Amino acid sequence: MPPLHGIEVTDEITSMIRFRTSVVYEMLISLATLLDGRRHIAWANHARETLSAEFWDALRAIVEPFHQGRDLLELAVYYPNHDDGPGFINYVRSMDEPTFIFHLVGRVIPLAVLRKIDLTVEGLTHELEHSEPSYYQYFCEHVPMDKVVEDIPAFQKHLTDLWQSYWDDYFSSRVATFYPVWEKGLMDKEELMARSGGRAVLDQLLVNKKLPNPLPPDQPFTEILLVPVQLISGHMTMFFGYGNITILFDAERTTARLAQIEEAKEETLATLKALADATRLKILQLIARSDGKMNGKKIAEMLNLSASA
Repeated sequence: MPPLHGIEVTDEITSMIRFRTSVVYEMLISLATLLDGRRHIAWANHARETLSAEFWDALRAIVEPFHQGRDLLELAVYYPNHDDGPGFINYVRSMDEPTFIFHLVGRVIPLAVLRKIDLTVEGLTHELEHSEPSYYQYFCEHVPMDKVVEDIPAFQKHLTDLWQSYWDDYFSSRVATFYPVWEKGLMDKEELMARSGGRAVLDQLLVNKKLPNPLPPDQPFTEILLVPVQLISGHMTMFFGYGNITILFDAERTTARLAQIEEAKEETLATLKALADATRLKILQLIARSDGKMNGKKIAEMLNLSASA
């Protein structure tokens, strides 16, 4: 995608930022949110009432072990048409085994290497130990890669059959509702970038996080792709490699919304000086979990306090 028209490129970050909407990423991240269960409760409850017990069993068995599905996001990195959910499902279904594993383990092991080695737990362990120890510990100790590599095409089929069921039975009929939310999120970030540059956009999205080091180390980042999504459980998720950083961000977490959250926090924190330390700690914990949706009355009800305290 070309740089945004009408936005002056004032820093290196601004020149790298691109925007995209994605039905595919929305579908994938929504499955992680279903498993996470902390946000979009009404939507998740409706999905539970609509989708079959077999679907939920498959979701927990196939997707949940992979960081609730977040490890599967990189399967869409090179897919060209992010408006085409069924096309993406077929794209993953038809991947050859090395390409599928390349994406599944975070593009840490070069594809050329994967085409030469035995795709076994032992083979992957050896390569991950020498390339990226933290990835080795995660994928070889916390992810059931043994179940994947014992029959990679079968795992691909189970995964894509699950996606197809979700698309056909539930997700596809709701796609149109996402576009207005995405547009609002995009406009907010475009306006922020026009006012303050790309660095300000990243500071807002990443909060206290820094940009990662390039992967591989000899391929510096040339693109930062920002994708608004609605059904995400956190404020953002990020993955990277081969010159690209992709950030999926909460489209509803706009500059105006952040100002409201900050104002609500300040109003609530103003009451803490008169409270005991234990009560103060409980209130801070409630605020941290509420994403700005906690007011004094709610806090009083939950902690059995006087509303005027």
